[in-house]
Amino acid sequence: MFGYVSIELGAIATVTKLAGYEFTKYVTYSDEGKIIALRGLNVKNGKLDLTDVKYIDKSDLTKLNRSKLCSGDMLFTYVGTIGQVAVINENDKYYLAPNVALIRADTQFVNPEYMRYFFQTNTFGDTQINRMLQSSSMKNIPMEKIRKFVLQIPSIQEQNRIVEVLNRFDILCNDLSAGLPAEIEARQKQYEYYRDKLLSFKELPK
Repeated sequence: MFGYVSIELGAIATVTKLAGYEFTKYVTYSDEGKIIALRGLNVKNGKLDLTDVKYIDKSDLTKLNRSKLCSGDMLFTYVGTIGQVAVINENDKYYLAPNVALIRADTQFVNPEYMRYFFQTNTFGDTQINRMLQSSSMKNIPMEKIRKFVLQIPSIQEQNRIVEVLNRFDILCNDLSAGLPAEIEARQKQYEYYRDKLLSFKELPK
């Protein structure tokens, strides 16, 4: 078994959100434009869903630097449907909308795509997200709690290998999108099994 370290997210990443006053004072939604405000409904199943978007070209973008998204940034929905993630793949196109957190990791330590897959595992959902929600009456996860999420981080080389394997599975699942429903479901379950297997870490001997 390869080595890894367990580390809190806040130690290797910036975690922030669009403040309420920023949204109220500086954001103006429009149905057309080029600059997209990514809302919770745009983050789905590990990817961006851009079928329903709002543009903010008419907003005061000079006041929204904190919520400007860059390639490699990961999104995390922390209100409503909690725990959906996606990674940004281009610059100068997206900003945060309310209810979505920005997680900007130090790429010397973690591949954002590895982090995206890690957040999607059943183990992470059960032991960190769901447990936190069950122990509280809150309908959202505060930023300070998100920063306390614990990740198991192997070497960057091992992360890249895992990402490569899971990307191949992901492509294969998408290629089956026009296939029989039972076949698609079976392949999706196989993909989730191998994803969770690759990203499950036993405690190393002390």
